[in-house]
Amino acid sequence: MTSSNFIITGFKRRQKIINEVEIKSQRLRNELNIAESKQFEDHALFLKEELGRYFQQYRELLVSHGIIPIHRVGIPALTKEELKKAEEYNLRF
Repeated sequence: MTSSNFIITGFKRRQKIINEVEIKSQRLRNELNIAESKQFEDHALFLKEELGRYFQQYRELLVSHGIIPIHRVGIPALTKEELKKAEEYNLRF
């Protein structure tokens, strides 16, 4: 596995983990486990910040492979050119 494949796979896996943590936080909130829910919410926020830093570090590589970040990760919005590049990549595959 090349380094770039690991970066791309790792990014997708991290996005999935954040979604799972947010879902668990919401479920706990619905069950009125507020303290535990707050812990998961804080953890989800930490993971999003980490994911934002990760995306910024590998932004050009990730975008060129059609990967865009989930919303609310604290990074500057993708430019029109970056979105076009990601869309073009995804249309090829």
